[in-house]
Amino acid sequence: MLAIILALSLFFYLRSINREDANEQVDIFSSDAEDVVPEPPKNKHHHWFNSKCPEYLEYSEERHEPFSEGPLKLPYMRPPEDCRTFKSVAIEKTLEALEPRFKDPDLFRLLENCLPNTLDTTILWTDFEDDNDLRSFIVTGDIHAEWLRDAARQLSVYQPFVKHDKQLQLLMKGAINQQAMFISTQPYCNAFQPPKKSKVQRKPSAVDFVSPRPNYYVAFECKWELDSLASFLTLSNEYYENTGDSSFVNEVWLRAFEVILIVLQKQSSPTFNPDTGILLPFYYKFQRDTRIGSETLPLAGTGNPINGGTGLVRSAFRPSDDSTIFQFLIPANAHMAVELSKISYLLKSKQGSTAQITVFVDAAHQFSESMKIGIKNNAIFDHPRHGKIYAYEIDGYGSALFMDDANIPSLLSLPELGFLEIDDPIYNNTRQMILSKSNPYFLKSQFFEGVGGPHIGLQNAWPMSLLMAIRTTDDDQIITKYLELVKSTTAGLGLMHESINIYTPKGALYTRPWFSWCNSEFGKTILDLASRKPHLIFKDDYVESFNIDSLFLQ
Repeated sequence: MLAIILALSLFFYLRSINREDANEQVDIFSSDAEDVVPEPPKNKHHHWFNSKCPEYLEYSEERHEPFSEGPLKLPYMRPPEDCRTFKSVAIEKTLEALEPRFKDPDLFRLLENCLPNTLDTTILWTDFEDDNDLRSFIVTGDIHAEWLRDAARQLSVYQPFVKHDKQLQLLMKGAINQQAMFISTQPYCNAFQPPKKSKVQRKPSAVDFVSPRPNYYVAFECKWELDSLASFLTLSNEYYENTGDSSFVNEVWLRAFEVILIVLQKQSSPTFNPDTGILLPFYYKFQRDTRIGSETLPLAGTGNPINGGTGLVRSAFRPSDDSTIFQFLIPANAHMAVELSKISYLLKSKQGSTAQITVFVDAAHQFSESMKIGIKNNAIFDHPRHGKIYAYEIDGYGSALFMDDANIPSLLSLPELGFLEIDDPIYNNTRQMILSKSNPYFLKSQFFEGVGGPHIGLQNAWPMSLLMAIRTTDDDQIITKYLELVKSTTAGLGLMHESINIYTPKGALYTRPWFSWCNSEFGKTILDLASRKPHLIFKDDYVESFNIDSLFLQ
C-alpha cells in the first residue's frame, strides 16, 4: 500500500516540478537525462561583504592579536567586524555573559573564536526580502559549496537561540527552504553549488559517473548519503522544537519530504528478489576516476549486495564522504529513524490542511519504526571483548563491520541523536569498543588520541570525535582529559581543525584550518558543559548551570 501511495506521489511530483537553475526539465530518477556541466564562473566573488576583507582561509592560518591571558596565549581569530558574514545579537550577548564565568581564559578564547565562526565566515548569501521565499546559503568553510549535513550541524548550535533573535530565525528558515529546493531536484546529492541568483563564485563540481545523472550546475557532488537527507530533517526539527513555528512547512518543503520518502522506498530494495533470486534494478550508481578506493563504489558503481527483509535503508557513502563497505550504515539509519519520528509528530499538528500530509505522517511513522526494529534485530552482535555491541555497517547476510568513524552521525553519537539513552548497556559496550584499539580507527599517541577514519588516513584523529565523547558521558575525568587535549592541540591558532596528526605535539600538523563544522561542535560542547557540568569550566563564584533562556529573560 505504501509503495502505491508513493508511486502516485512521484507521478504528481514529476508532473508539477519546476527546476530553478536549469533551462529544461530533468527526471531526477531517470538515468537517461543528459549531463548538465556547470559554466565557469564569470565574476570574481568578493569574500565577505567587500573586497578589502582578507580571505578567511589565509586569515585562519595566522595568529592575530589580542592573545588570551592563559598559558597558551591563543589568538583572536574572529574576522574584523565589517567582514563578518552574519551578525547575531543573541550570540554576542551570550559570549559577553559567559566571559567572566570562565576560570580558563584559553578555553574561553576558543569558545569566542569557535562559537560564532559559522556566522562570521560561512553565510555567503542570504535573501530575506520575501517572507515566503527566505534563502540562506551556508558553506562548510574552505570549500564554497554547501553540504546538507555540514550546514545542518554548523547551524545546530544556534538553534536554542532562535527564539531570542529574529535574524537567526530568518537565517534558519532560509537554510531550511534552500535545502528543500536542493533536495527536491537532486535528492541523491550531498553537496551543492551556490544558487544562481546569489552571484557567489562557483568552484568546479565533482563531475562523476552517477545515475541518476545530476544537474551539475546545481549539484557540487552527488554521493548518496542517507544522513544528508536526515540532516535536513534535523535542521527542520530543531527549528520547530525551539520555536514552535512550523511555517517553513510550505509547498517546497512538502515536495522535498515527498522526494525523501520516495528515495527511502527505493533504497530499501534488496539486491536480489527474495523469491526468485533475480537481480533487481539499481536506483543509484556512482563511479569516480580515482586511485582511492573509498572514493568510489565496487561492482560497476552499485556497491556490495544487501539482503532483503531487514527494514533498513542503504547508504552508498558515510558522513565522511567515504564509501560504505556494507551499505546498511547503522548510525545513518538510526539518525533517519529518529528524525522521521519527530517529523511525524510535527506534521500531525498540520493534519487536516491537506490529505497529502496525512499520507506523509503514516509513511514517516512506518519508515521510522521499520528502521528502529531493523537495527535492533540485525545490527547487534556479540563482540569477543566487549559483549553485545552495535555494528557500524551490515549487509543483512550476516556480515558486519565493527568500527566507528569520527564524523556525525556515528555510533558514538547515538545518545545525542536521540536513538537511545546514555546509560544503555549495549551503547556503553559499543562506546568502550569505539574508544579502544578494538576500533581500527581509534588512534592514540603521547600527544593526541581520538577516532579517525579512512578519509584522511591512519595518522590523523579528528577533534570532533572527542567533542562527541565529551557530550555523551557524565564522567568528569574523561571530560576534563578530552577537553584539555582539544584545547592544547590547535597548533596555536585557536580554532578547531578537521584532523590532527597524532604524532606531532600541539597539533602542529593538521588538515583544514577553516573547518566550521568542528568549530560549531566545539561551541555546542562548551554550551553543554556550561549547562550540565558548570563546575568543570566556571569559577567557583558561578556554581549554577548556565541557561540560555534565563539569560534573555533578565
